Amino acid sequence: MAIINCPSCNEQISDKAKECIHCDASMDKLAPANPKGSVKVQRIKAIQAIQLQTMLALLVSIAGFVFYYWEDVGDEEMQQWVGMGAIITGMVWYLINRIRMSYLIKKYKK
Repeated sequence: MAIINCPSCNEQISDKAKECIHCDASMDKLAPANPKGSVKVQRIKAIQAIQLQTMLALLVSIAGFVFYYWEDVGDEEMQQWVGMGAIITGMVWYLINRIRMSYLIKKYKK
């Protein structure tokens, strides 16, 4: 929650307020459109989504390593294939997400 100035009376109010407590002006009607704010919010949400996917990719790779080197599994050949597949899948997914992140950062710098 942040403190902003009312567009009508210039008094300080909460950014969550629907109307000014000083002049009773509605914030929906008086709030100017802020395209930079919405672009910034979109950028942050997009970056957070990619960061979440990157974390999941790393977890898949780590799970692959754990499964690959796990002891006392009946079918060792299947264990190796599944483990190596998870490692490769996670790393490729990680690299793709890093490329997407670089592209996204360059896109929003323009």
